[in-house]
Amino acid sequence: MTINSKGKNMRRWLLIGTAVIALSGVGGAALMSSMGAFNSITTQYDAACTSVGDMAGPEDLAIDYDAGVAFISSLDRRAGMAGDIATGAIHRLDLNGSNSLTEMNVTGLDAAVPFLPHGVDLKTIGGTQYLFALNHRSATDPAAGHDIFVFEVRENTLDLVEHYQNSGIRSPNDLAAIDLNTVYFSNDRGKFGNFANLVEMMLAQKIADVSVYDQGEVSLSAPMAFANGVATIDEGKTVYATAMRESVLKEFKRDPATNTLTLVREISVGEAPDNISVAEDGSLWVASHLNLMAFDGHIKDASALSPFQVYRVDPATGDSKLMLENDGSLQSSVSVAAPYKDKILLGTAFQSGIKVCPL
Repeated sequence: MTINSKGKNMRRWLLIGTAVIALSGVGGAALMSSMGAFNSITTQYDAACTSVGDMAGPEDLAIDYDAGVAFISSLDRRAGMAGDIATGAIHRLDLNGSNSLTEMNVTGLDAAVPFLPHGVDLKTIGGTQYLFALNHRSATDPAAGHDIFVFEVRENTLDLVEHYQNSGIRSPNDLAAIDLNTVYFSNDRGKFGNFANLVEMMLAQKIADVSVYDQGEVSLSAPMAFANGVATIDEGKTVYATAMRESVLKEFKRDPATNTLTLVREISVGEAPDNISVAEDGSLWVASHLNLMAFDGHIKDASALSPFQVYRVDPATGDSKLMLENDGSLQSSVSVAAPYKDKILLGTAFQSGIKVCPL
């Protein structure tokens, strides 16, 4: 989700929507059901987890399985919602026992452009490792603009090597790189304005999209209802995207000549799927919000719980398996889940720090 949809605007959608629902009888009950209002967990995951770091809003992450490190995107969304200065950063987490956490030094950015990172992707091209990151120029105003930053990864430094902008990058949420010049990304809304946002969200209108940035041009590839996480496998031959308001993971075949996406299948991955992680064995791991009404409650009140689930998808068969679920007491607003050896990392949109848990 973007900072806007996870923050002030989404809160407005759901707050107004709750009032509409309360007045709309049977239809309102159906809408509430579609947002998971009546969902509850069946098996509580209560393992002893380690909390790492105190960075606010570590919403997305990418793992370098060879080096045993994770790169984590963080952004203080609550500060932005409150009208304060929203701060963001990229952190490097050692996964080989020390849990050492380092805030990466970012070089090459225009000092006048706020660094408010969101979705990230890690890719090695020509022997060089790059971190791709979506950036918002405002914590609350999507019209302020957005960026795709491409950083060369060094030991404790991210050096900017490419910077992409385009009006088609309207409300970006997540991204997945094919190469240095070709990046798929999600726009999680199709319209702006409180009422239009409310209608789009509540009625699950398929006017958000996955688009592709290719050498300066943006083309819409796949419309859907609240596009969210994006990932690629098979050297970019297959693209995946979560449609939060359709409750599915969509699998697409990609035409490398045209970047066109053809829908192959839709896979059930919980009520409101968020980010996608590609594990070392090639499986897909999807974090899913179990109850969007509870998620809204957590946005308004940090002490309110927001339950989550984590699904593992076999890309060969499309089989989806529930791996863990929790009522939010372990971590609320969980937006990303990524396995590493016998552990799993859980990131969150609004709380602080990463949870490292046994699998």
